[in-house]
Amino acid sequence: MKRKVLAGADTPAPMAHYCQGVLAGDTVYAAGQIASDYKTGVPPEARQDPAFPYYGSNIQKQARYILNNLRSVLQAGGCDLKDVVKSQVFLTDLNDFHYFDQVWREFFPAPPPRTTVQVSGLLVPGCKVEIDLTAVLP
Repeated sequence: MKRKVLAGADTPAPMAHYCQGVLAGDTVYAAGQIASDYKTGVPPEARQDPAFPYYGSNIQKQARYILNNLRSVLQAGGCDLKDVVKSQVFLTDLNDFHYFDQVWREFFPAPPPRTTVQVSGLLVPGCKVEIDLTAVLP
């Protein structure tokens, strides 16, 4: 089976020893993404602005940041979010689920199968969610 390592054009390179994704046959496996630029932690565009505490939320901003990065990885493999066939979501607080799900609906009008679990922590402090996706070539 043909295998190709993928890197999203707009996705920050991880510091840990793993790749952003792999195209294996007709399937793209995108590694779990968190809202980190891997230099400063959670970047400003994924954080709620303290000057505007009622505009958006950390979980929503992080979810958008992650899903845009994952889209970039999928596109590097010839797919897009509409081609996702499986998703896994790891939340540090299930109380964030409702707000996370609102963003999920923006990116997935026809949602793929999803597993959502609560975890005790993620690799970078301040990160509230990690998402990985599997897609098939259209």
